[in-house]
Amino acid sequence: MSSSVMGGFVGARVKRREDVRILTGTGRYIDDVQERGTLTCHFVRSTVAHARLVGMDVAAAREVEGVVAVITGEEMAALTNPLNLGAPIPNLLSPTYTALATGKVRYVGEPVALVVASDRYVAEDAAGLIEVEYETLPPVVTSEQALAEGAPLLFDDVPGNVIHTGEIEHGDIDAAFAEADHVLTDRIDQHRWGCAPMEGRGGVATFDRSTGMLTYEASTQTTHLLRLLLSGFINQPINLMRVVTSDIGGSFGLKFSIYREDVALCAAAKHLGASLKWVEDRNENLTAAGAARDESVTIEAAVKADGTLLGFRVGMVMNNGAYPIMPPAPVVTNIAGYMLPGPYRLPAYRFSSTVACTNKASYISLRGPWAVETLIRERMMDMIAREVGISPVEVRKRNLVPVTEQPVTSGAGFVMEGVTASETFDRLVEMIDLDEIRAEQERARAEGRLLGFGMGTFYEPAPGTPEFWGLIGFPFSHEPVRLRIEPDGKVTAFTTQVPHGQGHETTLAQVIADEMGVAYDDVRIVFGDTDATVFTMIGTGGSKAGMMATGGAMVAAREVRRRVLDIAAHMLEANPDDLQIQDSVISVKGAPASKVALAELAMGCYMAPGMMPQGVDLDLEATVKYDGENGGWGQGSHACWIEVDQETGRIGVTRYLVVEDCGRIINPSVVDGQVIGGVAMGLGGMLLEHSAYGDDGQYLAGTFMDYLMPSAPEVPEIEIVHLEYETTTMVGSRGVGEGGTVLAPAALLNALDDAFAQVGGKRITATPLTPTKVLGALGVIDG
Repeated sequence: MSSSVMGGFVGARVKRREDVRILTGTGRYIDDVQERGTLTCHFVRSTVAHARLVGMDVAAAREVEGVVAVITGEEMAALTNPLNLGAPIPNLLSPTYTALATGKVRYVGEPVALVVASDRYVAEDAAGLIEVEYETLPPVVTSEQALAEGAPLLFDDVPGNVIHTGEIEHGDIDAAFAEADHVLTDRIDQHRWGCAPMEGRGGVATFDRSTGMLTYEASTQTTHLLRLLLSGFINQPINLMRVVTSDIGGSFGLKFSIYREDVALCAAAKHLGASLKWVEDRNENLTAAGAARDESVTIEAAVKADGTLLGFRVGMVMNNGAYPIMPPAPVVTNIAGYMLPGPYRLPAYRFSSTVACTNKASYISLRGPWAVETLIRERMMDMIAREVGISPVEVRKRNLVPVTEQPVTSGAGFVMEGVTASETFDRLVEMIDLDEIRAEQERARAEGRLLGFGMGTFYEPAPGTPEFWGLIGFPFSHEPVRLRIEPDGKVTAFTTQVPHGQGHETTLAQVIADEMGVAYDDVRIVFGDTDATVFTMIGTGGSKAGMMATGGAMVAAREVRRRVLDIAAHMLEANPDDLQIQDSVISVKGAPASKVALAELAMGCYMAPGMMPQGVDLDLEATVKYDGENGGWGQGSHACWIEVDQETGRIGVTRYLVVEDCGRIINPSVVDGQVIGGVAMGLGGMLLEHSAYGDDGQYLAGTFMDYLMPSAPEVPEIEIVHLEYETTTMVGSRGVGEGGTVLAPAALLNALDDAFAQVGGKRITATPLTPTKVLGALGVIDG
């Protein structure tokens, strides 16, 4: 759709406006930022997993020409306050630590010193001259090691290496298991994999000696949270602290948190009165930025003879790595716990979680960080189907709750309403001929080929409800948007969202253009500057923009539109209800000759307010918050076809089908992009990516030669069908960014189980799904 057309933008495949600069290489990323006299920083990082810091000799590094400063951990600690990113969540033992390591190091890649120099190569050369003396300690790599009796403690104030424990219980779980005809048990040890954005972490910190202002231009998805925390950690008055972000080369959750490097960089800039840049390289990103999906989950299911669910008993252990960062681990375990019953009827439920600290880099959020709940639940649904002798389709149909039977209390005890997982699943089934799939599998086996088919369904808090987030312990915040009609009638909107590839500039402009009656090209979206946007904690995250940011844009546009119509009503001597705005012209409905241009009205308000109608609000700028009403849920169902090479162990995904419902679609191209990217990430995470550690705590995947990423040959064409179930909320749209990554691993794993079941292969209980494991499960090799 051409952007010169006015009206009807919502629902149209408008080309993404941000792509003009992103795809032509004219975007502004952190490494493009170059203030006058900017110095470059390089972090010296621990080479051992667990050790006492005995000594550090930095003398030779300080003598290198071009080196401005070498700052050790103790020196940095004098410039900063202790970091604690877990408080004040109840029952969370979140240890305090320093911006650079002091006393002990707790993972390979932990920053122990900072070198500031004229150029990057100088800083790196000087860093190579720094000698660090370690007294090594026994490493604690796995959760089992961390929780074992007598295990070495990472922190003196974290007994047993347990950071947090939690419990969720709803219904009579003991009665459910007493009543069961079948009790099934499964366990999955999900491997650690990372976000791996094209642009890693980084920032440019500039301290203005004349004003005391510290500006931090960073690659972050949460500008206001970063500003709030940084100012406290480095004793910088918050009104003299500004965080700015421009284009971001991906995040996927990685850049939600504040990192020690951010704190050290800003503290050093303030200390030196300089402009300092740090951009991590790929090895730093893989080694030190953190990773996710490092959990073990055991599930027991109580089931009737016909496959009806009676209860789940679940235990989850999360490997948190050494240092808690944002979001705190209990947020992730709580979401997983409350979401695990899924969109099914579940009379009874018990969930327990334990978060352990180990000698790994921090556990970070990653696109649907709670996803293990879908992985284990959807696999269990297939296990139940086999146990009771029905199809994986039938077992889900017997337990899903149709939207017509909602609101209903979920298996975890909160109200579930407007969840169309049953409807997306029904649509998926309509597109599948299960009998033909089985027949094709038989024909393939006769040819010596092995095919598998898997499916699954889910729903997600996108954005969820206030009740749900109250249970999680994470507030359901309002979404503010500031919107202004400029003197020439153009529109500028300021959002607290920090887009990093999702297309916010396009979709928010579509919504505002329709609401205001102006051209799409006349709407500009401003983001990423704490001096211009309104405070919120989260920024972009959790797929909440589809509803919350859209809602903020709508209510802000409607407020300014109301003011415009009130003013125009006086000018045109008409009732505001009889006016319309089309093509940036306000006119009386049915009397198009009675009109005034939006630009003319706006110019009068700015330049000659005394000549404008009195007694009405002439302020054409409004800041409005959208409360999210009762929120909403995204949902979808997936089907996955695979072929297993029985000689190499390679899993080829031959077809992938998605039925997704995110409510009213603002831009189908943007939604399709989110779904495709999410599925690709989910498949890549299960098949290829692995943030692997050795028994000694050494990181084993420090380059893309070892940390494998999916590319076009590994990802089939993703077929997408959309439902557009609109709830009663004003917006009608919901989030869609996480679902592909959440559900694709489950559909893929079920397809693999299906293939193995045909030839008597073992079930794989520990991911990733490597060729070695596949060959072991098939009995081709020992394993």
